[in-house]
Amino acid sequence: METKKDQFSGLIVLVCIGLFFGFTLSPALMSIGLIGLACIGIFSIKHTEFSSTERLISIGMALFYLLMAVSYFYSSNSDEAQRKLILKLPILIFPLLLISLKNIQSKHLVWIIIGLSFAVYLPGVVSVYNYWSNKVLFDQLILESKPLPIEFGYGIYHIQFSILLSVSIILNAFALLYQEYVSSNVFQKRLLLFLAITNTLILHILSARTGLLAFYVGALTLLIAQFRHLSLKIKSATIVLLITLPVLMYYSSASFKNRMLNSVEDFKVAWTGKDANDYSFAMRVQAWKNASQLIKAHPLTGVGIGDADQALFEQFKISNPSILPQNRKNPHLQLLETAVQSGIISSLLLLGMFLYMGIQKPNIVLRATSNMLLIASCFESLLERQSSVIGFAFVLAFAMSIVSGSLAAQAPVSKPASS
Repeated sequence: METKKDQFSGLIVLVCIGLFFGFTLSPALMSIGLIGLACIGIFSIKHTEFSSTERLISIGMALFYLLMAVSYFYSSNSDEAQRKLILKLPILIFPLLLISLKNIQSKHLVWIIIGLSFAVYLPGVVSVYNYWSNKVLFDQLILESKPLPIEFGYGIYHIQFSILLSVSIILNAFALLYQEYVSSNVFQKRLLLFLAITNTLILHILSARTGLLAFYVGALTLLIAQFRHLSLKIKSATIVLLITLPVLMYYSSASFKNRMLNSVEDFKVAWTGKDANDYSFAMRVQAWKNASQLIKAHPLTGVGIGDADQALFEQFKISNPSILPQNRKNPHLQLLETAVQSGIISSLLLLGMFLYMGIQKPNIVLRATSNMLLIASCFESLLERQSSVIGFAFVLAFAMSIVSGSLAAQAPVSKPASS
């Protein structure tokens, strides 16, 4: 019986790893991995029990999707509404993902973390090499608010990639904090440490601000949650590292330095109200204002999930016609975008789920990842692209499932385990 459970758990890990590589290699592989996990969830539904938190969030996800689905009926563009509802299906099947992941054996949890970390490590290395090969050009483009492209597979959007990268680093840090679990396998521990350090450097070199912000929020969440359990030496070292890391990267990485310089200029433009065209953050501020006008006009229902993009574009003609047509973007703030699509009730429901998950003391990794995704959603539309909506559902389901495994049940140790 135990052998069958172990084999079943190994199968889930393989499906997850296929999904992880699909994030950057192939949208089709992402879909196959998602369907595979959903099927495993259906197969296991009779043998799985939910905690009150798991049940509440699963119901919240279903209601959230239902509110978006209702807006289909007052969307004039039914084709676009249908496309978006299909895109957001991972939210609806969140309970099935959770059921599937709860069947992973405790000893396999670390391999999920390693698999995700390695899946983002490879495109990260390739993208950093591409940056170094064209350094002069890319350094100038960064000063002009342009992103560093992810040169791997189909070309995942750089912000989504940076968020996945930051989540993988925090999951690595979480596993390393629980060294009684990983110390029995020296290879696992060293691989986790290598991937955590390398991916952190990659994140800072590629310098997508949303991913960087999510990383530091996640790191602070872990530090605060574990502060009293750590020795004075580890507390001091961690605080010093979080303070000095951005300073060191500023003086050692031209891409990071240029991104910070560009950010300062960007914020100045946003603050003074100058022409926001071609300034990333300043254009976001204008997009937030633009979306707010639509929400005021349609507070309860939104304009419909199929009409939101066109309505936001047309609203610019009224709220800020100085923004060039090619820069009339969606707000890149998921709560605002959701309110435009299906009303403030659905937006408040999403916010409520984030906040509720962010205060779950027994599950530190759920708190960290929820806070990371919340802060990231303030600067990026997480639920509007395939990679990020699948990542959103998977990461939260995985973080929630850990509370049932021994990885979260053990107390962290203050001293590194001997190898």
